[in-house]
Amino acid sequence: MESFSFVDRPDNQRLKLMTDLYSKGTPEVSKLFIDFQWTYRNMQKVYDHALNKHGLSESRFIILMFLKNAPNHELLPSVISEKLGATRATVSKLLKVMEAKKWITKRGSTTDKRTISVQLTKAGNTVLEDYLPENFSVIESLFGNLSKEDLIQFSNLLNKIQEGTQKCTRELEMGK
Repeated sequence: MESFSFVDRPDNQRLKLMTDLYSKGTPEVSKLFIDFQWTYRNMQKVYDHALNKHGLSESRFIILMFLKNAPNHELLPSVISEKLGATRATVSKLLKVMEAKKWITKRGSTTDKRTISVQLTKAGNTVLEDYLPENFSVIESLFGNLSKEDLIQFSNLLNKIQEGTQKCTRELEMGK
């Protein structure tokens, strides 16, 4: 059997052969999935490049946004972890880097010595403010060719894909 990479994506004939052998699905769905993945990966490369120019990762950017929009620009690490959907260990590593860059400060609670809060610093806010125009520019470049009707249709299609993703997630959680 031939091997292929994302650069050598399967053609319709190869997809038909594979889906006939291994699936009850259609080659059109498999091709669309591969095209969707390929597009997403390229889109993510463009977005990551914009983030990297500002010393950001997607997670660091999101944390800065959480802090910017929080009361007093301050949150508990456990709240950040929950909002980000990441483990506390992952968030702890992210916060350590952000603290070294002086984008955040950690402060102990005056009432509970075990509790620390994370606060956005002026430097962190500056990084965020410098990046936000580029953020929206990249997003506009990526989606700017879509008409208002295209955006509505795309949103509807993404919702349907999300329903399928949620179904798969439930099945994984149930051990199927």
